[in-house]
Amino acid sequence: MADLPDAFFLPTRNGSLFCLYHAPQGPVRRGQVLHLHPFAEELNTCRRISAQFARALASAGFAVLQFDMFGCGDSEGDFGDATWTTWLSNAHEALAELHRRAGEPTEAAPLWQWGVRSGCLLSADLLKGMGAPCHMLWWQPVVSGQQVLQQWLRLDAAKEWLSKDKERPEATLPLSEQLKRGQDVHVGGYRISPELAHELNALHLTPPSPQSAQHGKLVSMDISTSSSTPPPGITRQTQLWQGQGWQVHLQSVTCGTFWQQLSNTDPSDLIDASMACVQ
Repeated sequence: MADLPDAFFLPTRNGSLFCLYHAPQGPVRRGQVLHLHPFAEELNTCRRISAQFARALASAGFAVLQFDMFGCGDSEGDFGDATWTTWLSNAHEALAELHRRAGEPTEAAPLWQWGVRSGCLLSADLLKGMGAPCHMLWWQPVVSGQQVLQQWLRLDAAKEWLSKDKERPEATLPLSEQLKRGQDVHVGGYRISPELAHELNALHLTPPSPQSAQHGKLVSMDISTSSSTPPPGITRQTQLWQGQGWQVHLQSVTCGTFWQQLSNTDPSDLIDASMACVQ
C-alpha cells in the first residue's frame, strides 16, 4: 500500500496552489507523473478515481504530483477570475516543483503528463513550452477548447428546458452571445469570463512543432460503458501526433463515465490498462 501523499500549498505568482505529492515506493524509480485535472465540476467528480490511480502509480515507483489550478478545488482564487494563461503558468510551476522533489527525469525514469478530459488540452499546450522529452497519458480527451465550452454551456440550456416555472425572461440572450458581448456568465455554480471563453475557443489538441519538443509516447484511453472503438475526432487528432513522430497507442476501456457525475464506478480496468502502458 502506498504511503499517504504529502499535502502542501505551492506559492506561485497567481496565489497558492493546493498540491498532493505521492513519493515513489519500492527500490525502482520508474518515472514522474504530472496530473492535469479537468474543467470546472469535472475536477470534483474525477477526484476519487484520480486519487486511486495516483496511489497505484506511486506504489509502482512513480513520483506523482497532483495540483488544483488557480480558482479550482482548494487552491486560492476565484474560478471566474481564472484564464487559460494562468492555468498554463500553474502547470509550468507545478512541473518545476515535481522536478525539485523527484529530480530531473531520465531515460530510465521519464516524465509523463497525465491529462483527464480538458487536462489533455493543457498537457498539449504545456508541452509546446518544454522542449524536453515527455510522454503523454490521456483519459477521455476532448479535441478542442470549443468542445469544452459548448458542453458546459449546454448545461444551462438543459436546465432551462427542464425548468417548470420558466423564470428566465424570453429576452435573455444565450450565454454564448453574452460571452461575445464581454459579459460573464454563470453555469452550474461557476462564473466563466469572456477572456477564458475566448482562450478556450482557440485551443486544439494538436501536436507541437517538430522543433519544440522531442517525440515520446502518446497513450489515449477512450472510456465507455461498453466496448467500442475510439471516436473519429480523437483518432484524427492522434494521427496528427503520429505524423510528427510520436508513438501513439489508442485503447478503448470499459468503465463508467465518472467525470459526468459522482459515482461508485469501479475503475480497475482503466487503471490496469493505464499502468500497463506507462510501465
